[in-house]
Amino acid sequence: MGQSGVERRRGRRVNLQASLLIRRIGEGGKPEPFQEWAIDIISLAGIYFEFETDADDTYAVDDVVITSVSIPEAQRRDFPFARLAGRSRVVRVYELPQEGSRLRRRFGVGLEF
Repeated sequence: MGQSGVERRRGRRVNLQASLLIRRIGEGGKPEPFQEWAIDIISLAGIYFEFETDADDTYAVDDVVITSVSIPEAQRRDFPFARLAGRSRVVRVYELPQEGSRLRRRFGVGLEF
């Protein structure tokens, strides 16, 4: 019998409204410009965020990105740090249902620190 109900996360998750800066590593190892997204969930092990795009090129599992997030002062009591920056790895990418009449594609992305 499987362990479908077992919690396997390494860190406690917190819903957080903060800005996440992500820089992709392009071809030849060159960093691309930062993109800014809103964080939905953060833990000491990773981040989950959702975004919309018109582009066909999106994040893929195992992509390595550079992330930077500042924890809002009101929520710093939940974290041992005020700012987090460094390399992360994409561990999940989900295409989400479109909302209403929006034509842009929506994705949920999980990053692991």
